This record gives sequence, structure tokens and C-alpha cells, in this order.
Amino acid sequence: MNVAAKAPVATPSHPFAAAISARDHAALVETLASDVVIYVAVSNVPFEGRETVGELYSSVIASFEYVEVVDEFSAGDTYAFFWRGRMNGRFVEGVDRLRLDPEGRVKEITVIARPLSGVATFLTAIGARFARRRRGALVATLLRFTAAPLPPLFDLLDPVTRWLGRPRAETRG
Repeated sequence: MNVAAKAPVATPSHPFAAAISARDHAALVETLASDVVIYVAVSNVPFEGRETVGELYSSVIASFEYVEVVDEFSAGDTYAFFWRGRMNGRFVEGVDRLRLDPEGRVKEITVIARPLSGVATFLTAIGARFARRRRGALVATLLRFTAAPLPPLFDLLDPVTRWLGRPRAETRG
């Protein structure tokens, strides 16, 4: 079974997830608190502020060939949604956990994604677009060039993982 076919598509209840699903950058920025912080899957360094996070999500939206929300949960000031999509021809899926302020605006985002080859594609697709906007073509080219080997390198782990997951043959003495 294709991994992308496992979960049905959900209708997001929070405007942030709805904006991601609709690929509507302006609507997404409207959901952000001015002091929003995002923790991304490819870096230990958070991005801070509505302008920076808004620019990052412009690159996110432009990088996905498609993206859809497949599930969501909420409790108190926390909302999480699971998504899947394709970027540079690679399947990627993940979850965004949002912390909301008292007005319901997004004040914190934590992004978790898989598989590793898809996460590495974030660098070559989203990272390069974001770098171009923030620091220019040279930085974007350097990021894309240095990160380009990572997605295919991580793809090499899939056959090993399949092999490791197979039942062990009984050893005969």
C-alpha cells in the first residue's frame, strides 16, 4: 500500500491548518501572533517573529507540490495537525503542534516530519527559497548545493530498513 494513501484527508478546524491546506499565505500570516516562534525539523535554532515566520511559510507553501491535512487534535491552548505532501518529488509527512495565545493566534509552532529523506528535502527546497529571500542568491545556491546529496543518501537507508524488518531466518546448527 502506498504510504500516502493510508489516511483520509481532514477538513482543518483551525485557520492556520486551513491556510496550509489551501496554500493561502496571506491567511496563514493573519493567524500568527507578532512574537511567534517556530521550531523546525532541520535545525536546532528557532525562527522568531511574525515577519520571519511568515517569510518561512511563504517558502514552505511554494515548495510543496501538494500538501493536505489528514488529522487534527486540540486540547486547551494546544492544537496539532498531521499533514502529508510531496516536495521535489519526495513524499514527506509530519505534524505541526501549535500553542495559541488567548486570542487564538499562533504563538509557537513545533514541526516534526518524516522520513529523513523528506526532511532533508526541506533544506534543498524550503531552505533554499527562504535563504534566497533573506540572504540572496549566493547563500541559496550554497545551501542547495551542500544539502543536495542528503535526500538521495538517506533514500539508501530504505532497502536496509526493509531488510532489517524482515523476519529472521532460523539458524540451523
